[in-house]
Amino acid sequence: MTIALPAVIVQNNAVVKVQRYAEPFVHAGIAHPATAWDLYNTADWARYCPSWRLLPLVDTPPVAPGKRAERRPEAEWIVGADAVTVTYRLVDLTPEEVAAGLTAARISKVEAIGAERHRRMALGALHAGKRFAMDSTSRTDLGDMATTAALVLAGALPWPDSYAQGWIALDNTRLPLPTSDDGIALAGAVAVSYSTIVQHARDLKDAALTAADPTTVDETVGWP
Repeated sequence: MTIALPAVIVQNNAVVKVQRYAEPFVHAGIAHPATAWDLYNTADWARYCPSWRLLPLVDTPPVAPGKRAERRPEAEWIVGADAVTVTYRLVDLTPEEVAAGLTAARISKVEAIGAERHRRMALGALHAGKRFAMDSTSRTDLGDMATTAALVLAGALPWPDSYAQGWIALDNTRLPLPTSDDGIALAGAVAVSYSTIVQHARDLKDAALTAADPTTVDETVGWP
């Protein structure tokens, strides 16, 4: 069995070195190549480096609100029978660190909100059992249709057959729009979905940018 890096070289129950990558080394006056880390098995290590123990490194910094984990010196690490555990002490964050951490957390939350907004926009607006695109081009086209429908209702022109045939949904099927009222209903549904998503995203971002703990803002709830 070869040694997996990183590993800790232990001698006389004390940490000698944390070996993070393969490199040549000298033990008891004998030079060993970097390939030893890949080729030596347990018996080889016992033969060539009998005073060493090679143990896995366990490095799990503790986490606590308002604290920073500060690694203790190697002499204070815990050398066990099967592994060496890095030890830490928790120290108070400085005001600058607290401010920087809060800023980073707020930025991260705003980015998560933006990603959820984008995802929901891509899902499309639900109307009459189908979903319709809400990108800027689609909204402009729907606005043009709504304007045409208003002219139809004013008696200025008949409802065009090209609209009556239907509006193409995201699944590439058509929703027939036999009357101008049907066209207005679709345009209105898309407009409401779009504006509701935009406003809810803004509400969430405002909350994230003012929250003492931005992680309490849940970007997955409250959407239409």
